[in-house]
Amino acid sequence: MRNFIDILRYLVPYKSRIALNLFYNLLNAAFSVVSFSAIIPFIKILFDSVDPEKEQTELSNGFLNDVNSFFEGYILDNGPKHALLVFCIIIVILFLVRNVFRYLAQVEMAFLRNVVVRDIRANLFFKLMRLPMSYYTAERKGNIYSRFTNDVNEVEWSVMGALEAMFRQPVMIVLYLISLLFISWQLTLFVLIVLPVSGLIIGRIGKSLKRTAKKGQTEMGKVVAFLEESVSGIRIIKGFTAERSFEERFTSRNDRHFRLMVRLFRKQYLASPLSESLSAVAIALILWFGGGLVLEGRMLNGEFFIAYIVIFSQMISPAKTLTEAFSRVQRGISASERIEEVLGEDEKILEIDNPKKVDDFKELIEFNAVNFKYESVSVLKNVNLKIAKGDSIALVGPSGGGKSTLVDLLPRFYEVVDGSISIDGVNINDYKVEDLRNLFGIVSQQSILFNDSVKNNLLIGNPEASEEQIIDALHAANAHGFVMSLPEGMDTNIGEGGSKLSGGQKQRISIARAILKNPPIMILDEATSALDTESERLVQSALEKLLEGRTSFVIAHRLSTVQNASRIMVIEQGEIVQSGTHQELITEAGLYKRLVELQDLG
Repeated sequence: MRNFIDILRYLVPYKSRIALNLFYNLLNAAFSVVSFSAIIPFIKILFDSVDPEKEQTELSNGFLNDVNSFFEGYILDNGPKHALLVFCIIIVILFLVRNVFRYLAQVEMAFLRNVVVRDIRANLFFKLMRLPMSYYTAERKGNIYSRFTNDVNEVEWSVMGALEAMFRQPVMIVLYLISLLFISWQLTLFVLIVLPVSGLIIGRIGKSLKRTAKKGQTEMGKVVAFLEESVSGIRIIKGFTAERSFEERFTSRNDRHFRLMVRLFRKQYLASPLSESLSAVAIALILWFGGGLVLEGRMLNGEFFIAYIVIFSQMISPAKTLTEAFSRVQRGISASERIEEVLGEDEKILEIDNPKKVDDFKELIEFNAVNFKYESVSVLKNVNLKIAKGDSIALVGPSGGGKSTLVDLLPRFYEVVDGSISIDGVNINDYKVEDLRNLFGIVSQQSILFNDSVKNNLLIGNPEASEEQIIDALHAANAHGFVMSLPEGMDTNIGEGGSKLSGGQKQRISIARAILKNPPIMILDEATSALDTESERLVQSALEKLLEGRTSFVIAHRLSTVQNASRIMVIEQGEIVQSGTHQELITEAGLYKRLVELQDLG
């Protein structure tokens, strides 16, 4: 229930729209009651029950006696045919006005249900943008996609669909109930004893639905995750002829989801026939009890009893819709719980109150006894390091030693577990996160490009850059020539992940993006390792221009690319085991010398 209330909080900014919806629903319900009550004069006219000589039934409700007298007086004064015409015209007008208000209520609800879904999607996306890299390390992408698509859609159709029913149907039920109380409080009291039984039965089905729905949504997340992995690795799957194996694994996951969903819909579909059957039982009991009141005489007359049955039958539909909505909302609540798991994730990378601003790197970066763990696995151990402005620091060593993790701590992609990192004497945790990250430019082994134009990919780091600055950045990255040869030049869409470009072209676009940002500190993570010789030559030339006058951290396995670094740090199992220039390190008997010898042999 708490999750349902959390969703209702999204409606708070739209109180005026809620008020309008409720107002229109109230008018719709009022005109509905009046419209269906019009059956009373019809019965009087058609069955000729108006007789001035006959003693009239005295009803238990004084107001109803007045209404009864008015109808009979009008029919006697104007004649049955004229009265029938007038009542027919009145009914058309009543139903027309009723449906106008119904339409207006639905228009307001269309806004409310869609604006809530829009805001949930926005909050979910904004949260994903703020979550630390450790979240993405632990969470499977397919689960994230499933929550953003399937779970949000489930909230839209289940919770918001139910909310629409909850805004409209209770108003209808209350007004119908008030009118039934006016007609016969004894019969209505009997109804109120009979109906809650069906509500309890539907409620038990709803709880079972929620449990099954949550299992189904979890399984759907696994299906989407497996699909995403399979599509991403399709080259390997085909290369190792593993199609049959992956088909069998997908079939197993898909069948589990299928069986859960069949069970879910079986329970959901049970709600409707069960509620209809219970309604039939309730109507039969009302006919028996109400018929007895009519036969006894002065408590209720035939016309008003028929009007009672008509109005009660109209109350069954909103009551049924409400119970079905309650069943549906259980599915939506389980989806909202999965969404809330993301929204409730600890952002970890938090700013202090009144953080310091920083717009440049002036003197020194210092690692002071830095330790870091991924959950319980120790990755960096007691790292002490000082980097002066303008230094070029190369990080080398075996894979998994902690090189990438070390540089990821600088822009606070991850938080230091113990120790501290400072820039110009200030702990990086005291800086505004956005300002801190603006000090860094990153070029990674895998070029991260977006399904957009070359120009818009470049502008990510510097949205205010001029056309001239963009062209200069492309020239510096050795990318201007091939970009201008594209069908639409800089406005050419490069496809998902830059799929329309070669590996070297994508990397040069990434370098141009970093040049355009013009940061004081550069991080290069295996920027040339995946390239052929010709592409590597062009990219290496671009990197040299990029690093001129900048402090840089260069992670490399090809030691030939870092021989000119100011200092080379050899990292093994999370510790700096050697430090010095290339010439100094090859004279020592250590890991660096062995790596150089191995690559020379290669």
